[in-house]
Amino acid sequence: MKFIVSNIGDRNHESIFSVITKGAFFDLTPIQHGWDDYLNITIASLVYVIDKKRNIQKIYRVTGIVDGVMLKDNDIFSITGGNTRVLFGEVVDELDQHYSDFIQANNILSPKLNPKTGKMYPGFNCVSFK
Repeated sequence: MKFIVSNIGDRNHESIFSVITKGAFFDLTPIQHGWDDYLNITIASLVYVIDKKRNIQKIYRVTGIVDGVMLKDNDIFSITGGNTRVLFGEVVDELDQHYSDFIQANNILSPKLNPKTGKMYPGFNCVSFK
C-alpha cells in the first residue's frame, strides 16, 4: 500500500528529529486526521509527500518508524512517553506533479479530499491508496 501525506506547512522534520537519527520526513499524532491510515504505514511503505507548493516532489521508502515521541514547542522533549509517530526514510523517486492532479489521476478518496477536484479540505494529513 502507498500513502500521501501533507507537509504544506513546510515542517522541518529532519531538523526536529535529528537527535533520533537521520532521514525524518513526517510525523503525526492520534488527534490529527488520517491517523488510522497513518498507523498502516510500515517499513518499506512508499510515502508521497505534498510540499509547501502543493506539489508531490518526493517519494520516500520508509526505513524506520519511532512511536511515542514527546514534543514540546516543536522540539523533542523525550523519545518515550509521548504520542507522536515519526517516519524516517530515503527518497526513492521524484515526481513534480500538483497533488490534486495526482489524486484525481489515481482516484484517491478521503473525507478530507474533494472528490470532484482532488483538493484538500482543512485538516488533511494522510490517506492510503493502491
